[in-house]
Amino acid sequence: MALTGTQVGPADIAATVAAVEAALWAADMGKAMRLSEEAVGAGANHPTLLGLAGLQRMHLGDNHNALPLLERARQQTPQHVDLLFALGECLVRLGRPREALEPFDTALSIAPDARLHFGRAMALEDLSELDAARAGFEQVLTLDPAQSEALSRLALLAVQRGDIQEARTLAERALAIDSKNSAARIALAAAALEQKDIATAEMAVSALVQDRTLGPVNRTFAFSLAGDILDAQDRTAEAFSAYAASKAIQRDAFLPSMEGVERVLARETRLTHYFRQTGHWPSAPPPQAGPQTHVFLVGFPRSGTTLLEQVLASHPDVATMEERPCLIDSAKAFFGANADLDRLAALSDAELQPWRDLYWKRVAETEPALTKRVFLDKLPLNAVFLPLIARLFPKAKILLALRDPRDVVLSCFRRRFAMNAGMFEFTELENTAIYYDSVMKLIEVYRGKLALDVAEARHESLVADFDSEAAKLCAFLGLGFNDAMRAFASRARAKNIDTPSNAQVARGLSTAGVAQWRRYAPQLEPVLPVLAPFVARFGYPEN
Repeated sequence: MALTGTQVGPADIAATVAAVEAALWAADMGKAMRLSEEAVGAGANHPTLLGLAGLQRMHLGDNHNALPLLERARQQTPQHVDLLFALGECLVRLGRPREALEPFDTALSIAPDARLHFGRAMALEDLSELDAARAGFEQVLTLDPAQSEALSRLALLAVQRGDIQEARTLAERALAIDSKNSAARIALAAAALEQKDIATAEMAVSALVQDRTLGPVNRTFAFSLAGDILDAQDRTAEAFSAYAASKAIQRDAFLPSMEGVERVLARETRLTHYFRQTGHWPSAPPPQAGPQTHVFLVGFPRSGTTLLEQVLASHPDVATMEERPCLIDSAKAFFGANADLDRLAALSDAELQPWRDLYWKRVAETEPALTKRVFLDKLPLNAVFLPLIARLFPKAKILLALRDPRDVVLSCFRRRFAMNAGMFEFTELENTAIYYDSVMKLIEVYRGKLALDVAEARHESLVADFDSEAAKLCAFLGLGFNDAMRAFASRARAKNIDTPSNAQVARGLSTAGVAQWRRYAPQLEPVLPVLAPFVARFGYPEN
């Protein structure tokens, strides 16, 4: 292979490569990466040096600058398994898990080893393709039964789908191999809490909270679990403090990525003003392609959308999609500024079609065959993009999930969410309440301006009178009630649902979450005035 460099000659590169290889044979990866970084900085373009320099930058947390080095190395050695693994992992770290699948798949076609299956499964988990991720982790264990990280990931997935005994067994197996495995400790604590084994849960969480080597994601999880354990003992004041500590860790970790970005709270305020001032919002002819009935399930997070989606998914004539941002391309194009909204309003039907096509392309990534009468797209904060839905899919039906605003805000503050710009608002109680108020005001404005077919679905009504409320939902969708809908919980237990409600839904109908806010009334007192208007508007009792 020809060796090239802009500031160093072939002999220099050959000598550096020899020194790097000697360091690798001596198991001195640090020295190998450091020498490679220095050589690449001097202009070396050898794939070994590029790859190790990329690893050095990944090791330092500089994944953004690691990626181009790894890509340059791959151009020269496209079948190098270690390089492909590093490239996939770098893309996952950069929040690009869909792109990471290709290098993992290529590497697996060359050498199907456990490490590669694990990396691919982690990418699938980030994509919320949890059943596929589960299969990937299980394949890891087929190849390497002592891989504690795969056991711990499977334990966490078992917690998510409500298979608590399986979660505990897997977590204990992982900890028997590696007693410091933080993911296994988290899974064990969560499983023990579900089994009301408070002593075991407390022991596992205590070890986590005291472990200063934990990264922010696991520390966030640990403090949140501590809150759940305290809540189970009705120690609500202490529980609330633990939840606040969890959110503070999350906020501090994510804050740098919010610099220079329009906060969603500011965006929703801007949108409310824009649509209050606008007159007629144009519609378009209904698209020719697509399912017979297209439904968007929206609302504020923690308003019961997961329960609604799983109930409807149990109907034989309904296909549902769990929280995939399939409108993201058009949302980015048209909701960044008011001038973009003007442009959206002016598009002809022919100009709208490519944006519809992008939506269906993303749907097809997880729902390749839409053969049922009804297709339901569930993503709560798609409520913000109702004007876009009105333009792209004017005949779509909108299911608007509602729940007592006080329970919603408390739950958003208590529960664990993957971080993004919207969930960042939930890291402070006051912001959570203000954001709820802004989104609900925006929905009100939309309902006055947009020609959409909207039905409200109230959480408390569904859990109190399931058959009657489920029948109303079906009628709105043009369907008849089906007995299979009563068995939604068993369906939920058979698969992984990537929302904070997963384990609750797997347990079946419960009124336990109704009026939970009363237990935390002293802690919620500062934000109750913010929520009071919608409490009254939705007809919930003041006390």
